[in-house]
Amino acid sequence: MFILWVPIWVVFLQGKGLSLTQIGLLEAVAWVLTAAVEVPTGAIADRWGRKTSIALGSLVYSASMFLILAEALSPAFLLGYAMWNSSFAFVSGADSALLYDSLKADGRESEAAKQSGRYAAIQQASQGVAALLGAAIATIDITLCFTICGFAALGATALILSVKEPPRLDEGEDELGYWQNLRTAVGIAARRPVVRVLLLLSATFFVVPLIVYYFLLQPYALGIGMPLASLGVVVVGVQATSVIASWLAHRTEGRFELATIVGLGGVLIVAATVLLAALPTIPSIGLMLVVALVPALVGPLLLARINELIPSAQRATILSLSALLSELGTAAVVPLLMTAADLLDPPSAIGVSAALFAIAFIPLWFVWRAAGARTRRA
Repeated sequence: MFILWVPIWVVFLQGKGLSLTQIGLLEAVAWVLTAAVEVPTGAIADRWGRKTSIALGSLVYSASMFLILAEALSPAFLLGYAMWNSSFAFVSGADSALLYDSLKADGRESEAAKQSGRYAAIQQASQGVAALLGAAIATIDITLCFTICGFAALGATALILSVKEPPRLDEGEDELGYWQNLRTAVGIAARRPVVRVLLLLSATFFVVPLIVYYFLLQPYALGIGMPLASLGVVVVGVQATSVIASWLAHRTEGRFELATIVGLGGVLIVAATVLLAALPTIPSIGLMLVVALVPALVGPLLLARINELIPSAQRATILSLSALLSELGTAAVVPLLMTAADLLDPPSAIGVSAALFAIAFIPLWFVWRAAGARTRRA
């Protein structure tokens, strides 16, 4: 996750002659492709191993970093763009399943939220350091941000292959074939209301915050007069906030009801995005920290709750369903908001994102409360 291009990738693509609308359309296609392979790659992790899936993802990501440097909209560029997002499908779900099953093999399932938070914190810290360096490197040669990441991904491939993988099956479970395992996992998610709504909530907290601080931050910051080099500092602040929230997420367990934490988190995201839209000034950029903090706090807690409710044999596949929903949501919302940023301005697009988040979050939160109450009575 040492991603040097995070603070400059939109600027990089604009430098190749692409408009925000074109970038939004490219992203929509890329996220749909990623969604199409998300659950099948999760099933690969359940059938042939988590580290195998992660290693494949690292290799595909490495290749995409070099291909993306080709001329805009050329066949090599488009192939690299498709591989860029899709590579993460091999990792999402597999990494969380590998961590949880490793804890389970040692009898430490109770630490799931704590260790998930630490894992997310380490990722965010790596991204923060990379963002600071990436913005500086971009002022020298913006293409180096992609080239260095390509070589780093090769190192990540070697690193994950050195991992000792824990058992993927619970005691007494039989290993299912690829397609049977895939059908079983989807059936579990479809038939259990609590699992289903938790997957949808997890996706909701992913989509809007990601679009705000990943897609719209750069044009928003440049539009209010911030220089290119300062984008790295802003991203570091966002990442540092996420690190702290991820690291401390488990400490809220038992002190507050999870539904209360999630509810307050949703309110904070709506408030922060509304203020970003209404007050487009340099001081307002600090509200990006709130947009990043809430998913980093809520994400590990929702993930731990989902893991408690699903079997090991289908863990990576079911967790991939959350990523699938996130990617489909991103594919639908990104072109809308990027076009809004082009036709109106980035603050207005962030205002639209606030409305979309509220429309999705509020009914899901009430459905979850009702589903949870029925489960407790049962």
